[in-house]
Amino acid sequence: MSNLVKALGRRADSLLTPLNAHPRHTLFVSWLIAIGTVVVIASTDGTRAILHAIGHLQPLWLIPAVAAEAAAYAGYVAAYRSSAYAPERQPLPLRLTLRLVVAGFGPFVARGGFSLDRQCLAALHGDERAARVHVLGLGIVEYALLAPAAWLCALIMLLEGQHASLALTLPWVIGVPVGFVIAIWISHPQRRGRWEHGRGWLRELRCDVLAGLDILRRIAAQPRAYCGAILGMGVYWAAEIACLGFSLRCFGVELGVPALVVAHATGYAASRRSLPLGGAGVTEAMLTLALVWVHVPAPSALAGVAAYRLVNFLAASLPALPAHASVRDMVARQAREASRRAAARRRSQSLLP
Repeated sequence: MSNLVKALGRRADSLLTPLNAHPRHTLFVSWLIAIGTVVVIASTDGTRAILHAIGHLQPLWLIPAVAAEAAAYAGYVAAYRSSAYAPERQPLPLRLTLRLVVAGFGPFVARGGFSLDRQCLAALHGDERAARVHVLGLGIVEYALLAPAAWLCALIMLLEGQHASLALTLPWVIGVPVGFVIAIWISHPQRRGRWEHGRGWLRELRCDVLAGLDILRRIAAQPRAYCGAILGMGVYWAAEIACLGFSLRCFGVELGVPALVVAHATGYAASRRSLPLGGAGVTEAMLTLALVWVHVPAPSALAGVAAYRLVNFLAASLPALPAHASVRDMVARQAREASRRAAARRRSQSLLP
């Protein structure tokens, strides 16, 4: 089984290599997918309905949307630099962190921005497992903040009798508490041993997940010491949700905070940093559907999502291109230096009597 999984992983890498090796081509492909998805959805709504939604365009709302997206990046940089993920190490330099965050949100890595993070952190510290745990912990902290907010907003919608789809609200109301209970139970120190038994890739995955949950426990136990992770990620999500709200206002749609939070959280069932190609195609479809579930008219929902993705995907991918090139060059330099050090060690060992 382990050999089969590794073989499948190598096959996937071989298929994705052409995209990963040519970021400009990848950028073009992701733009085509995102725009094509919008066009396909628009074709189902009818030209007249789409034109009617566009007729309500108020472009000045794009200004606060862009400002909110800039605040989201600042929050993510602060969360990324937190020492919560590796208390024994110094935080990454601010300039490098900024490049990593900007590049990771770009659609240049077919496996998603977290894949680029792992490569960079492994090259910097020479520890692949620590890099995996760091990235996994970052993803866990993302949803450890978003999920309770979505749960509370879904509960408010149910209690206030808002006519949102139960398919939208009930999974959050039920799933979040259950998920947290399971995470707390399996990561308890007294039970860790039973999950770390075994061998192969499955044991490795379990150990990495437990290490990522340990990061969340550490943050929860010492919130003041790791306030950068909490506040930074909180600012990130609040600003992203505000960006969506402002984008909807471009087309005359005003949503209450609970509906906006639940719709955004549902549309990002997996974060855009973890999705292939920055979530091109998937996010446009899921976010539009989630907004329809909170009773936004489909043409207006699609127009608002298109404006939102214009700000947080298409426009944001332009500065991500040079940042991605810089990060790749840094990883290549680190790899060459590691190779030279390994060769020097082998030469020195061969000279020993």
